[in-house]
Amino acid sequence: MERQEIEQELTGRKKKIRLLAILFASGLIVLTLFSNTLQTMNLTKVWTTIGRQEELVQTFTGSGVLEPITEASLSNKAGWNVKTVKVKAGESVKKGQSLVIYESLEANNRYLDAKTQLEQQQLSIQGLQDRYVEAANSDDAIQLRSAKRELDSARLTLAMQQRNLDSMKADLVRNRELKAPFDGIVMDVSAVEDMLSASAGADVRIASSSQGYRMELAVPAEISERLSIGQKLDVQVGHTEDAKQLEGFVTEIHNKENQMNMVVAVKHDSLRGGEQGRIDLRFASSPANGGIVIPSSAIHLEGEDAYVYVVEEKKGPLGDTSHVRKAIIKVGDSNETDTVVLQGIFPDSPIILESSAPTVSDGERVRVMVH
Repeated sequence: MERQEIEQELTGRKKKIRLLAILFASGLIVLTLFSNTLQTMNLTKVWTTIGRQEELVQTFTGSGVLEPITEASLSNKAGWNVKTVKVKAGESVKKGQSLVIYESLEANNRYLDAKTQLEQQQLSIQGLQDRYVEAANSDDAIQLRSAKRELDSARLTLAMQQRNLDSMKADLVRNRELKAPFDGIVMDVSAVEDMLSASAGADVRIASSSQGYRMELAVPAEISERLSIGQKLDVQVGHTEDAKQLEGFVTEIHNKENQMNMVVAVKHDSLRGGEQGRIDLRFASSPANGGIVIPSSAIHLEGEDAYVYVVEEKKGPLGDTSHVRKAIIKVGDSNETDTVVLQGIFPDSPIILESSAPTVSDGERVRVMVH
């Protein structure tokens, strides 16, 4: 009986020891898990995204004012007085059509004076011819030579006066009327009757209707690379509610003030210049060589290198943990929001898009959050 009591007491002690051991181990596990949970809660939080194997779409919308490709600013070169203005802004004109009539009393009087001097010279020559005949009949060789010299000199003067008169007459005809140098549209008329020519700028500004109109606009470098000289583009002309679509052509692509500029030419009978033109471009391309599309905000630059931070899972005795890995990448095309990554990451790599800390570092353990 006593022995049985002793064995029961020993069995009870063993049970208590096992129970205490189990409780102690459970406590350690709980404390470890709790400590791990507290540590996890204090980790930097990161939000990730996965690359997309889809088309990269590049878009561009630009606008500008249509201006004449060929334009002429016309005035009276002699600065004569404006007599009659025969056109108005917005009118269509033909080559050679009269635009402005001028007059100059001074220029006209100079011509009349020169004409009178020429007539006087002709009369003088008639007198010298009579003297020459008299000298020839007198058999006086000296007098004959003198009369001949005077007559030859007078004839030379007459020829010079005739050329001068012809030139003055041509100037009168040329300056009296301003004519259109080509078929076109009158853009502006500054000539005012009874005022001197060019007193308020060019008398008439005319644009060639046959050459069409142009607009110049800045384009992003990635868009300019997809354009070529002669390429056709749709140009929306006018306000949105009544805009009409016209065909345009790329005529120039050049660097201007450290940015790429494109010049588009448009030709249509309805255009008058000064209209607002708009271009909407859209280019879609599949990522080349297995590239993936990711948000550009996830890409960081260090010198000439581009890199992203990805999340890698590591297995441990208490579960998997998430760690940061810095991945150097090769980038391709981009648009306003996305970039194609050609090398450096896998399509299913979780890419860190943002974090609760200003920065993360390579190898750092982080807490991955769900958007």
